[in-house]
Amino acid sequence: MKGWRVVAGVLVLGVLVALALFGRALRHSEAYFHYPRTPPTRPADFAQAQDVRLFTEDGLELRGWYVPSRNRAAVVMAHGLSQTRADLLPEARILRDAGYGVLLFDLRAHGESQGETSTWGDKERLDVRAALAFVRALPDVDPGKVAALGFSIGSAAVAEVAAKDPGVRAVVLLSPFNTLWLAAAYDFRRFGFVSQSGALVPFWRRGIALDEVRTIDAVDHIRPRPLLIVMGTEESGQPLADELFAHVREYAQTWRIQGASHGGFSDVEPQEYPRRLRAFFDAALLSGGEGAAGSAAPAVP
Repeated sequence: MKGWRVVAGVLVLGVLVALALFGRALRHSEAYFHYPRTPPTRPADFAQAQDVRLFTEDGLELRGWYVPSRNRAAVVMAHGLSQTRADLLPEARILRDAGYGVLLFDLRAHGESQGETSTWGDKERLDVRAALAFVRALPDVDPGKVAALGFSIGSAAVAEVAAKDPGVRAVVLLSPFNTLWLAAAYDFRRFGFVSQSGALVPFWRRGIALDEVRTIDAVDHIRPRPLLIVMGTEESGQPLADELFAHVREYAQTWRIQGASHGGFSDVEPQEYPRRLRAFFDAALLSGGEGAAGSAAPAVP
């Protein structure tokens, strides 16, 4: 009888520990959906950018800035979680100064855009589609010279949309994740199923399509169009970056920036990053795109 009590006690203790780990992961993951909603600050050098409104297929209004094109080409830019359009200003300046039209906009539930919650690249696919439609209709833009750039969750949405839209002539993915499921659960892997399940509950509660957002699959459908993937060596999930880079080795440019974390690439590489970014888009949009996937910059491990 005493032995059964010991077994029962161990089982109860195990259940309590599992519940504690589950709850802790759930709370930490839930916090990702609660971030300050602050409007973007327009810098002085973007004073002449046009204020624009985009309308998504599910009825949301998104706000943004557009800098007109001087070379008939344009790039749509999608930011990361808890950010605004202003967080991609370093990339926007590089391309604006090179003559490209640039559309910066706040994803749903960010900045000045409508929306109740981020969906980490799921419903943001609708946001990217609305941005592309807006740019293609502009008189200063050749619809055949439109590209897209995304950072983090923005890269997930960009990759998914570009995979199904051959009119996106070139794609840059900054700090992408392989799949949305891994993005949600990877940092909670230490205690396996228990902690990862807890981390996924906030996503399931919001009806986010975890299985539909798979950058590592989407990139295959972007080929043979030019594709550039940039990550930092200090980002979380380096084994996943290894997997993604190996997956695209035959058809995309990749660059892992030494010492960079999640973003801030222009700070770490103030000369080389602008050079590579501009060279990539010049080859892809201004030179016909033939061979651009391998010509603008070599793959860097």
